[in-house]
Amino acid sequence: MASDVTYAYGKSQVFSSPRMRKHPAIGRFIYKVFGYTSIGNWARANVFIDRLKLLPMKDFRKIMDLGAGLGEFTFMMAEAHPEKQITALEIAPDRIALLQEVVAKQNYKNVTVFPDYIANHKDDNSYDFIFSIDVFEHILKEQMPFEDAYKKLKPGGYLMVKMPNVTQITIFPDKWFEEHNQWLEDEHIGQVYNLDQLVDRFKQAGFSILHASYSDGWISRLGWEISYFSAKGGSVIQLAFLPLVKFIYLIERMTFRSKKNGNCIQVIGRK
Repeated sequence: MASDVTYAYGKSQVFSSPRMRKHPAIGRFIYKVFGYTSIGNWARANVFIDRLKLLPMKDFRKIMDLGAGLGEFTFMMAEAHPEKQITALEIAPDRIALLQEVVAKQNYKNVTVFPDYIANHKDDNSYDFIFSIDVFEHILKEQMPFEDAYKKLKPGGYLMVKMPNVTQITIFPDKWFEEHNQWLEDEHIGQVYNLDQLVDRFKQAGFSILHASYSDGWISRLGWEISYFSAKGGSVIQLAFLPLVKFIYLIERMTFRSKKNGNCIQVIGRK
């Protein structure tokens, strides 16, 4: 199912980053030189793009980004697949406004913003592919919309969910990440599954399993921790370390083979 489609992640960062919005010319220059500057987002995008190779993308006509956030995945897919209709579903008012602004400014003819929960979307049995990248961990376990996504998919349609594993590999002491760990406690209310449990949750909703895997081992964790510390030194220091951190992640992509553990889990189910 491999495709020769090129995916360019993060080009919309010049619109979504508050700093780049103030200085768009500088933002475009930084993107041209360094690429996407948030290492966590960049890493998850690479995992997502790799998993797209498992899907019959050329056959899809209608796709939903479930929890679109700042829209980087939506706009990447819209540019890579101008012939397909992309729905960006988001419930946060500030992000809805941002998505609508970018769609208007960039004149995306194939993007629709849906500002509501997926349960309130009227088009049952209509989507070929729904994906949700690092969103479900922000949702209470009992409110995760597996069944709602199943209803919106056509027979034979696919759901991909990527999220953090309930157990995490770390390198440096936890006390060095107190601020981040507090954020996790507040925000990652749904970080409750390991890979087997996420597979079971898909099956409970009626899906058959096409793919299930771990990603992001200790090498990528090292890259993330270096990035975390460099960000404390300000934007210039963070940019200076960005090529090193991306190189570390590339080593991870070339060497990661674990079937038993990883900081992230991803499952693709078929209706």
